[in-house]
Amino acid sequence: MRFSLNTLTKAGLAAALSALMAACGSTGTTRPSGPVIARPDETPEDQTVYEEGGLFEEAERYNRRDFMRPPHMDGEEPVRVGLLLPFSSENESARRIASAMFDAAQLAVFDAGEKDFLLIPKDTRGDAEGAAAAARSALADGAEIILGPLFAESVEAAALVTRAASTPMIAFSSDLTAAGDGVFLLSFPPELEIARVTEYAMNQEMVRFGVLAPRTAYGDRVSGAFAEEVFARGGVIVHEERYVQEPDEMLAPAKRLARYSKEIIPIEMRHEFEGDRTQPVAENASAEAGYTQGYQAVLMPEQGTLLRALAPLLPYYNVDISRVKILGVSSWNNPRLTREPALRGGWFAAPDPTITESFEKHYEEAFGSNPPRLASLAYDATLLSARLAAQGRRRDRFAEDAIADPNGYFGADGLFRLNADGTVERGLAILEIQPGGIQVIDPAPRSFSPGY
Repeated sequence: MRFSLNTLTKAGLAAALSALMAACGSTGTTRPSGPVIARPDETPEDQTVYEEGGLFEEAERYNRRDFMRPPHMDGEEPVRVGLLLPFSSENESARRIASAMFDAAQLAVFDAGEKDFLLIPKDTRGDAEGAAAAARSALADGAEIILGPLFAESVEAAALVTRAASTPMIAFSSDLTAAGDGVFLLSFPPELEIARVTEYAMNQEMVRFGVLAPRTAYGDRVSGAFAEEVFARGGVIVHEERYVQEPDEMLAPAKRLARYSKEIIPIEMRHEFEGDRTQPVAENASAEAGYTQGYQAVLMPEQGTLLRALAPLLPYYNVDISRVKILGVSSWNNPRLTREPALRGGWFAAPDPTITESFEKHYEEAFGSNPPRLASLAYDATLLSARLAAQGRRRDRFAEDAIADPNGYFGADGLFRLNADGTVERGLAILEIQPGGIQVIDPAPRSFSPGY
């Protein structure tokens, strides 16, 4: 049976919020109460990391009589869901994200309203050994499905345990190598953003592209995905440049890339032009015919301060940005970028802000702070688990075919679905940077059915 996470629609969020505030006694910073949630600081009893040869006996290591059952659930059989996060990581940022994701998971439990739903948080400590131990501890407590971990190496370690116990896992890493065989990745892989913005650009009759990407693992991944998408759709990458992420190191690569657009730069706008800029130039001097020689758009997968330093280099080196479209990534969804003239009119793919703002408001009114981007993943994974548990399929409620519903779900960031191979698909919007703000110019789809 298909279901939708419709508590994430505006109406659903409003209703959930009303119930939440009534239960919390009108204080916005009080954590929601309701279905039982275990303590997140419980230390796994078994910290041993077993050799791979013994993993196939994993399921036999757990005694049902030892499964976690809170006192008020005596005589009942709760739906136990493990949540693996780096609560005690050495990295302060990771600890903050883990805390926020736990808050979001609690909010989802409250919104679901399933009284027999038991969330069991476990601390991965932010490393592979801790993740494996946390997975075993959650399984020893009776977890039927594992949510998390967060980091790629932790997912790999925990997956050895969950696969051996035939227990599904919805992890939050975007490392595609960990997907499949019972491991689903609910994350924001950059390949999805690149595919969406490339498809949109080529639908606008752009077929020739440039690339200006950082010399990093992320840059490798994004530029590789872009090349695949462009070539698969019949386009061509005219030129690609990579740079070290230092302002001075960006100059030469940007200048080299700019040379490949010279045929489409109006002569009167070039640095070396010595004529009268007030006089019209000869017909075709702007090389309308030569437009077939240069790129029509440039992918620039940078963000923040470095992006604001990089983007102006193209017009400085004579790229006519009124005719060359700049393409970016979801991290461009930053109001500060609207002040950069070189990015005006730039396109990028990201979740629809009208949808994400609803979740952010819901979270803020519950906990008194804005959620980090990854908090929505914990919310969606927890609410998805609760909805699957409520379908009446007790024995196989978390079967892979139930998780990988081809119709998908509507979550905190919009439409998504988990595929049988463990990967995720998302319905993303196309946004454009304008001086007055970032605008949605092509809405996110509301269904995976063709034509929506």
